[in-house]
Amino acid sequence: MIVTFGGGVGAGKFLEGLYKVTKKKDNLHIVVNTADDINIYGVRVSPDIDSILYWLSGKIDKKKGWGIKDDTFNHIKKFAIEDSWFGLGDKDFKENKKKFSMMKRGLTLQKVVDNQRKKLKITKARILPMTNEIVETYIKTKNKEMHFQEYLIKFKMIPRVKKIIFKNIRKAKPSNNLIKSISKASLIIFCPSNPIISIDPILSVSGVKEAIKKSRAIKVAISPIVDSKAFQGPVLKVMRAKGLKPNVLGVSKFYQGTVDYMMIDDLDKKYSKRIFSMGMTPLIRNIRMTDLKISQSMAESIINLV
Repeated sequence: MIVTFGGGVGAGKFLEGLYKVTKKKDNLHIVVNTADDINIYGVRVSPDIDSILYWLSGKIDKKKGWGIKDDTFNHIKKFAIEDSWFGLGDKDFKENKKKFSMMKRGLTLQKVVDNQRKKLKITKARILPMTNEIVETYIKTKNKEMHFQEYLIKFKMIPRVKKIIFKNIRKAKPSNNLIKSISKASLIIFCPSNPIISIDPILSVSGVKEAIKKSRAIKVAISPIVDSKAFQGPVLKVMRAKGLKPNVLGVSKFYQGTVDYMMIDDLDKKYSKRIFSMGMTPLIRNIRMTDLKISQSMAESIINLV
């Protein structure tokens, strides 16, 4: 069994390749960050989960890396301009409206996501939200505390990050079978996701970090940074806010003591000795996922470790 952790565009691109090379049904368990989730337009949106559902089902808008391809944005027009900053397409809105309705009837997020997965005919993977409780990431700046989605989209990542808060994280319990999946895994992969925003919330859910440490699986992390440039989003800014270097050494420091292997791009091979001295074996290759073949090649090379 393979268990992955992540969220965001980097995770989506990598998981598309991993899914393609996965042979056995239900052999891949994908644990997804839900701390990016937000109530907006009268629905509950789970950006990371939705993106992964769309990447694996082929519905994703690859130009943007999120949302549904060929979507329209007519429903947003009924909202005031200052309230329409979140780019949720009409098809996407419809899917989230169904999800919100099911959750109001008492279904857990995990059950709703499993229904969506089956509807989209994603048969080789299970998608597990990190928790069924509501956890939200907030960014504290000099003048304001805001939801991460506001910081990312509305304020375009401009304000300086002073603090990152995972609200309600202490009350969050792992979703059903998450800990069991970790204990059964022979391979654990941390996707090329933002370590602070996409991975840390998952590791902060009660029991998850401990289960990973106990696991006898081979553990691999993939850097979301190549040559001091992030694949997407505010990776560098939030790493600085956490006192980590905004390069692959900072990523390695985050995963130190957790993983056995650190996959980095060949443009960053100069850091390989430093990474090795931190207790991880560097895996050096092209990780610039400009097409599906690269993602598949990355996935196959990791699977070959087992």
